[in-house]
Amino acid sequence: MTKRTFSQALRRGLGSAIVTLKNVENKAAYRDILLRCCLRDISYDWQSEGTRGYYLYEALLTSREPEYYEEAIIEKFFSRCSDGLFYQLSAILYRFAYDGSEDATKALRSKYDYFASKQGRLRDIPYMHEGEQWDDVVCQLMYLDGFSAFKRYAEDVGRILLRDPGNEVIYGGWFEIRARDTFGEKRITAFFERNYERSAAVRALADTLKARIESEESANARDRQENLTVGDLRQIAAQSVASGCPRPREILRHRRAFFLNASDSKVLDLADAISHEEEESIKGLLLAMFWDRSFPLDISLLMDYAQSENELLASSAIDCLKRIRNRKLHDLAFQLLKRKGLSSFALALLKKNYNKADDTLIAELIGKLTVIPHHVQMDIGNIYTCHRSADALPILLRVYQKGDCAFCRHYIVKAMHHCGVLPDTILEECLYDSYDETRDFVKRLIKRHSSHSGATT
Repeated sequence: MTKRTFSQALRRGLGSAIVTLKNVENKAAYRDILLRCCLRDISYDWQSEGTRGYYLYEALLTSREPEYYEEAIIEKFFSRCSDGLFYQLSAILYRFAYDGSEDATKALRSKYDYFASKQGRLRDIPYMHEGEQWDDVVCQLMYLDGFSAFKRYAEDVGRILLRDPGNEVIYGGWFEIRARDTFGEKRITAFFERNYERSAAVRALADTLKARIESEESANARDRQENLTVGDLRQIAAQSVASGCPRPREILRHRRAFFLNASDSKVLDLADAISHEEEESIKGLLLAMFWDRSFPLDISLLMDYAQSENELLASSAIDCLKRIRNRKLHDLAFQLLKRKGLSSFALALLKKNYNKADDTLIAELIGKLTVIPHHVQMDIGNIYTCHRSADALPILLRVYQKGDCAFCRHYIVKAMHHCGVLPDTILEECLYDSYDETRDFVKRLIKRHSSHSGATT
């Protein structure tokens, strides 16, 4: 593996990077790459695939000189970081601390002290929410220091809430949820009950957590009572389009409230409004409301929309069609893939309408890509976990190697297994993959294979 391919594999969280480190004699040759990846957020989406901190620490151990990297990681940890990078660094330092590093333990405790000293004046800007970062440090310290870390945080946050009850210093009570996972429901509940009258700070925190639960319940109640009209939705969509950057999420946040209260006739009115809408971007935004619901008009209408040059309308139509099994949709997918390639999003139509003969076209299109887009990763995983093909390995292997999302790669590995084409080399390297469910999946496969081999000998 060249340095370039090693860097690409490491950034994608592939186990092949760690296998390479294990086998190469001159491990120091990869120092710069490894350090660079540690000091940058290399996750595709840390909210879905988790931090790659534990994976990177495994790479540091494999380098046989983890102490070489520790000081630079601590220095970066003390700077202001985006959330993704912060969680990655925090996870690496937790592993250092767990393995006995006093410097890493001190760094985590010092970062806690820094957040606590700000007395609730925490930065809250896109991609950097210091309250959530403080929350994360607490969770690492709960693993290291035990229940005392939870108690200290409860008192510190509670004192801030006594002075400023509206301060959002914690993120939705996540620290409490993780504390209950770590120490057990009974112990956390007993702590709040025992200290509710004893400590004004603990009482302030308990009341805040309770108020947030009640606020969520009130929001759900408002959703059940909200009476959005089709005209309201059209206006929301039109405003989004007028902004010059139409975003489906702006209308989708109203989706639950609309369908929760809408009668069948009102849903039909929305579909009818879509069919008569002349502005294609507005039509696409409104159609996005049906992304996981049956569209109540004829399928031919959606098939026409799927061929639109307006990407928003075409992708919304395909989202509606991809749950339908129909021979016409296979022909449409083939036509769109031939004409527009994978950017047509038409691959999604093959989840329900795949034929083994499609492998040739899919392999041809995949082979042209140097980086696999996220929607292609998802669609390939969906197709080949639902359908078997002994010829799928070249497709799956390329998507496995070139896709950036570790969460989606998990389904590519499962698809290889489903199709009976999972190579032993991939099975071995997946033991070091950045995504924990991938590692757990192949461990189960290896254990099952070992048990089966033992039973037959």
